[in-house]
Amino acid sequence: MKIILALAIVYIISFILLLKLVYSGNKKEPSADQLGIFLIIFVAGALALAPTVAIGIILFVILGSTSLVDMIFSLNISINQLIILAISLLVYLFTLDHMIDTILRYTLGENIIYHSAKCIIRIGAFYLIGEIIAIRQTVNMTMAVGTAIIILVIEALHHLTEKTKHID
Repeated sequence: MKIILALAIVYIISFILLLKLVYSGNKKEPSADQLGIFLIIFVAGALALAPTVAIGIILFVILGSTSLVDMIFSLNISINQLIILAISLLVYLFTLDHMIDTILRYTLGENIIYHSAKCIIRIGAFYLIGEIIAIRQTVNMTMAVGTAIIILVIEALHHLTEKTKHID
């Protein structure tokens, strides 16, 4: 239910922003080419599905990685805590992590130290999020390390596929 609520919030925010964009763009058109209000709402609603689906896929990947760590190490975390953890990690990854990534990239360059520092910072951030959610300490550390390593592996695989595309 919490995932549906999170995706509904993303859809509503996307819809409102796109409705404003489509409406203001429609006002600039000649009066013969302007769309009716129902068509504007339909277009904004259809366009709002794209960011919602993208965020949903990313949320399910993060939820899957946390569930995988929970299953591998038999941590016995409730599904509610996993969902809250996944949503919190998603928010972190799209806000602070991006800023930290940019700072690290410019100060360290793209090398093994950069990736190691980024992984260690993520472990600390994920651990802090787990503390806020009130996950037991040993479970929290295992979840933070496991999820950070899974995200590091996903990023490494993405980087390798991008590299092979440029070679071909």
